[in-house]
Amino acid sequence: MIRWISILFAVVGLTVAVLAVRHSRENPPDLPLARPASVNPFERGVAALGLVEPASRTIDIVAPEPGLVVEVGVDVGDHVKQGQALFKLDSRVIESQLTRARAAVPVAEAAIARWHALPRKEDLPPLEAAVASARSILADREELLKMNEAAAVGKASNARELSAQRFAAQLARSELSKAEAELAKATAGGWEPDRAVAQAELAKVKAEVAALELLLDRLSVRAPRDAVVLRRSIEPGEFAPADPKQPSLILGDLDHLRVRAQVDEEDLALVSAAAKAIARTRGAQPQTFNLRFVRIEPYARPKSDLFGTTVERVDTRVVDVLYDLEPDAGAPAPTTIVPGQALDVFIEAGK
Repeated sequence: MIRWISILFAVVGLTVAVLAVRHSRENPPDLPLARPASVNPFERGVAALGLVEPASRTIDIVAPEPGLVVEVGVDVGDHVKQGQALFKLDSRVIESQLTRARAAVPVAEAAIARWHALPRKEDLPPLEAAVASARSILADREELLKMNEAAAVGKASNARELSAQRFAAQLARSELSKAEAELAKATAGGWEPDRAVAQAELAKVKAEVAALELLLDRLSVRAPRDAVVLRRSIEPGEFAPADPKQPSLILGDLDHLRVRAQVDEEDLALVSAAAKAIARTRGAQPQTFNLRFVRIEPYARPKSDLFGTTVERVDTRVVDVLYDLEPDAGAPAPTTIVPGQALDVFIEAGK
C-alpha cells in the first residue's frame, strides 16, 4: 500500500514540475512605454546632452568670509541692479574696531593744532624773567671780577680769590646763554620734525579708518551686474560659508537663454556652424525648439555627470557647443525652460 502511495506522489510531483517549466518559458507581454522615446529626427545626426544657461552665464555669489547672516535683501525671482546689496554679514567686530580708530583721529588732529598754537603766551614771561635775572647775576659777577683784578694788581687779593671770581663769572655767562636759548626755543614755536611726526600719525589713523570702512563694506555683498536671483540658500541667522561649492545666491539673466551641448570628441568633426540643430525637453509633454549656432569652445574636457559630484565620470571627453534658443515664429517664449535644465540636443551631421 505504501509503495503505491509513493508512486502516486511521484507522478503528481512530476506533473507539477512539467507544468512549472512550461509556464516559465512563456514570453512576458510587451508593456507600452510611459512616454514616447526621444528619437533623433535627423537621418544622420549627432546626439548630445544640453544644459540650459543664461547667455551671460550664472553667477555664484559666495560670502567673502564665513560669518553670521544678519540681513538678506532679495528673494528668488527678484531683479537686482549692479551694486545693489544682496545680503549682509555680522559686522559688530569691525564696527567696534572702527569706533576706536575714529576716536583716534581727533587726538592726532589736536596734536597738530597744538603744534601750530606754539608758543604759549603764558610760557614767555617766566623765560624772559629768567633771562633778565641771568643778566643781572652776570653783571654782578663781572663787576666783582673787575674789583678782584684791580686788587690783585695792588697785591690786595690772592690768586685763589681771583680764580673763584673768574669761575663765578663764567658760570653766570653759561646760565645767561641757557636762559636765552630757552627763550629763543619758546619764541620760535613748534619744531618742524615734530609737525611731520604729528601729520604722519594723523595719516596713519585715517588710513586705519579707511581700511576698516572697506572691510565693513566688504561684509555687505552686492550684485556684480544686473540679473535675476535664481536661487537663495541663506536666511537671516544662518551661517554663510565661504565655499565656492556652496554659493549663498545664484544670479543669472533670464531674458536670453542658451544651450550648452556636450558633444563627444569623436563626433566633433560632424558638427558645423551651418548644421541644423534642435533641442527637446524631457518629461511627459516634451517641447522642441530650434537652435542657432553661437560658437564652439575650443577646449575638450572630461564629460561631467548630471549631479555635479566628482565621483561620477565617464571615460570620454566632450567639447562644448553653444546654441541660442529660437522659438518657432508666432510661438510664445519658452516659459518652461530654466537655467540648469537638461535637454536632448540633436545636430544634423555633415557629410
